[in-house]
Amino acid sequence: MDASAALPLSGVRVLDLTRLLPGPYATFVLTGYGADVVKVEDTGAGDYARHSPPLKSSGLGAAFTASNAGKRSVAIDLKSAEGRELFLRLLRNADVLVESFRPGVMKRLGLDYVTLVQSHPRLIYCAMSGYGQHAAQAALAGHDINYQGEAGLLTQRTDSEVEPLPPALLGDLVGGSYSAVIAIMAALLERHTTGRGRFIDISITHGAMALLPFATIAAANGEAQPEFGQGALTGGNPFYGIYACADGRRISLGALEHKFWQAFCRHAGLDDLASLLPEKLHGDASTRAAVRERLTALFMTRSAADWTELGRQWDVCLGPVATVEEALTASHAQGLPLTHRYAGPKGMTVQVLKGVSADLAAPARELSPPPAQGQHTRALLAEAGCTAQQIDYFTELGVIRHAA
Repeated sequence: MDASAALPLSGVRVLDLTRLLPGPYATFVLTGYGADVVKVEDTGAGDYARHSPPLKSSGLGAAFTASNAGKRSVAIDLKSAEGRELFLRLLRNADVLVESFRPGVMKRLGLDYVTLVQSHPRLIYCAMSGYGQHAAQAALAGHDINYQGEAGLLTQRTDSEVEPLPPALLGDLVGGSYSAVIAIMAALLERHTTGRGRFIDISITHGAMALLPFATIAAANGEAQPEFGQGALTGGNPFYGIYACADGRRISLGALEHKFWQAFCRHAGLDDLASLLPEKLHGDASTRAAVRERLTALFMTRSAADWTELGRQWDVCLGPVATVEEALTASHAQGLPLTHRYAGPKGMTVQVLKGVSADLAAPARELSPPPAQGQHTRALLAEAGCTAQQIDYFTELGVIRHAA
């Protein structure tokens, strides 16, 4: 039995017209749940994430490698009437369409939701863009840093002489990819009841705002918030922070609840601080500074590994600040397969991170390598009812492209 047959989205076909990262990563997550994702590329450059920046183990761009394993690729010129007709053939067997063009492009091609839903009422059409289909800046170009800036995320950091860049592509991957995945899965569930699809308008910027629930709700209700670095979860609470250890590594302390703080103080020999409550420290800068000084000196007495072990024994929300390599190694050691594997070039095995899974302990699905541009054009068009002669004709016409 095919392992993918038991996955939640087995039998669901997705046409993926996106490129770069937010859209491809969203459909990659769907692939991990069993969806059959068909990557629809143009006959020119295709998805230019293929080449930049490169990943040695796969021979392809790192972003492309991370977000396209397990997919099939068809290359079609959608600007031609013949190409659009071939795309409509592919659409007959599709459940979901995901696109990330600037608003208005699909309408100019005659492939917008309003047009397609007339003959495909069950279609779930997900349009991903930086600012949404109807925002004032809808037609503007943008990247993750712009979306984070618009969403308010870039102000949620401490100031420095050199403005630091965001540590993760939170706009692209959370505001975009995971917002789309959630909406698509909800629409599939809805369709099971109603029999009809729906249009999904994903604004990466607005999706990213969901990462600031405390700040946005305060701002929406006209309430003042402490500056970043002074809030309870952003550095203003010494019970919740990152501290250097004797070996130069760091440890994370998250003793927010009183029971955890009391237990930590009892085990660590800080009994005189055990009665302090985080809420009582608010506005008391001198006490906060004194507590932080005590904790800073304490954590410098042992290595990070020693504190990590003590944190496990004490159960007080005290843990390591791991590197990415260490985090992956620890997960594998615990029997949690966080990566998919596929056979790469020159006999190498390439690993790509799984999307969020309902069952981390389940064996990782084996995926095919990221496809070459147009690698499956002939097979997919044959599945859509094209004859070999028709496929050859459209190839000569330049409407479709095959992998070299």
